[in-house]
Amino acid sequence: MDLLTAAHGSPSPETVDAVVAHLRLEQRIGSNAALADVTDVLEQAYADLGELFGVDGAGVVMVDSGTHGLRTLLASWPFPAGATAAVTPSEFGPNLDVFTFAGLTPVGLQVDEHGVLDLDAFARRLRTNPPDLVHLTHLASHRGLVQPVHEAVTMCRAAGVPLWVDAAQSFGHLDTAFGADAVCAPARKWMHGPRGAGVVALHETAWSRLRPFRPRHATGDGPIDALRFGETSTAVRIGFARAVRAHLEHGPEQVRARLAAAGDALREVVRGMPGWDLVDHPAASGALVGLRPNHGQDVEAEHARLASEYGITTTACLPWRAAEVDEPLLRLAPSAPLTPAQTDCLRSALG
Repeated sequence: MDLLTAAHGSPSPETVDAVVAHLRLEQRIGSNAALADVTDVLEQAYADLGELFGVDGAGVVMVDSGTHGLRTLLASWPFPAGATAAVTPSEFGPNLDVFTFAGLTPVGLQVDEHGVLDLDAFARRLRTNPPDLVHLTHLASHRGLVQPVHEAVTMCRAAGVPLWVDAAQSFGHLDTAFGADAVCAPARKWMHGPRGAGVVALHETAWSRLRPFRPRHATGDGPIDALRFGETSTAVRIGFARAVRAHLEHGPEQVRARLAAAGDALREVVRGMPGWDLVDHPAASGALVGLRPNHGQDVEAEHARLASEYGITTTACLPWRAAEVDEPLLRLAPSAPLTPAQTDCLRSALG
């Protein structure tokens, strides 16, 4: 039973075929000619991604991963010395390391008893002591906790404070058309794209903030063109483009509804199960489910046991994932509602 979509959603045969077909094209005519041959496919992908993130497709950049996207942003967006990046306790831990390495100091934002950004306190913070950057992890990587990004975008834009979003767990899973100043996400999770691809989506109001650098051989007239320049795997990006197009053809609303149903049903199965506490938000949305052991179980050992004895793949979420994770959690992330047989197997395995 595959409960690993939050880590790597399996690419479809069509996505794999798109990657292989482009490699075959490079073999026949060379990589430069092959790239020129698929320019229209990539341009369509920029437009498709812009639609999913609520920005103009001209502000979309394909990168190698979500983390690479964040690093690209930090290298291209000038911040003053001693700049601060405001985050919630559910912020993905490695992002904090990236901020610190880039010279930004992470500072905390006030949240409610469930870990959700306190919008009243946030409004006061923006008014009285605004940070240089607000960075929100839309959907936490360790439990079903969604931050109110749509509201925060409106508030930050009115205050003149840039808001960036980590959409690693919400891209292809929840509604991400919030039009934030910048959004980063990988291709390989809920979008079911190939590993080694990701995206940065920049709102038009943020383009002028980018550091105006240009590589010698870059073409185009704006800073987005400079960000798109560089050596990369075109085949992987073609696979990403195919996965994004398939997502739009299937219907994002229908996909979100299916994943919400999967999560709701799974939470009903595990709620009150002996040995485990559900740690999701009471109104959690989506198919990412977090469990905390309450009988002293070793989560890493349980993760291994579930795989070896039952064929159930899960994720052991260790404290490095977020400041609010004070002990290991078990993450379940199905891509579709479990069948009755799968539900029975999970109950038996966890019980």
